[in-house]
Amino acid sequence: MILNGFRFISFLLLVIACVSAGARAQFASEGDHAPQLRVGDQLIVNYFEADPDVFETHLVITDHEGSGSVVNVLLHDMDGNLVAEQSYFLPIFGKINYNPAESLGGKKFKGTIRIYSDGGNVSAQYWQFYRDPLRSAYNTAIPASDAHGSKALLCQHFVSAPGIEARLVLVNPASDSAVTVSVTFYLDRGKQLTRDRHVIPPNGMKVLDPHTENEGLIKTGLAYCEVVGEGAITGEYWQASPGEDYQVSLPLDIIPVRKKHW
Repeated sequence: MILNGFRFISFLLLVIACVSAGARAQFASEGDHAPQLRVGDQLIVNYFEADPDVFETHLVITDHEGSGSVVNVLLHDMDGNLVAEQSYFLPIFGKINYNPAESLGGKKFKGTIRIYSDGGNVSAQYWQFYRDPLRSAYNTAIPASDAHGSKALLCQHFVSAPGIEARLVLVNPASDSAVTVSVTFYLDRGKQLTRDRHVIPPNGMKVLDPHTENEGLIKTGLAYCEVVGEGAITGEYWQASPGEDYQVSLPLDIIPVRKKHW
């Protein structure tokens, strides 16, 4: 009887494993590719800001596969215009670490960084440090996103308040066509606040302030960012509080496309 019980438990665990694998496969098929992929031959830093008097910035690109790739690094402004381009050889199993602001000759700038590898997959991180030691609490870092993008992204938490510096960054990774994005803000309890469409030009960026988008309401919640029609997007969320001395930067979560009616 004990043996039969053991066999039943083993069979039950096998069934659960098969169901879990099936669920994972279904989720992967609903998305464009594996969620939260942070390596590849095309990566993007969704938000880069150059101001030599305020920031020290670093872009770290790593050859984790040992392929010895040559990487091309392109800087685009918020409208998608190419403003600088450089190439680097990655040491095998090594990395490069450089300040992308140096390519701009001391100019102030906001935009994106595109990374293209002509060899194997690479990984990348963007680091931003404040030169003023009194603002060191604002130092932050964020991984580069897969530049192929996704049809739907989720911002799990936003704050809409006058004393909070928040930005929802959405980027069009395509170089040949604009993309339309529907952004819906919800309260924590699921009630819809606002929904608006935004057109992002090729290689361009859209930065949304939750406080402005929600007409000055003081709220917390979440935001769904979904492509309308063709195209894909990448994105991240930044939040800082001068009163509480902190800053965070988080990639948006890749999610399956929801059933909905536009």
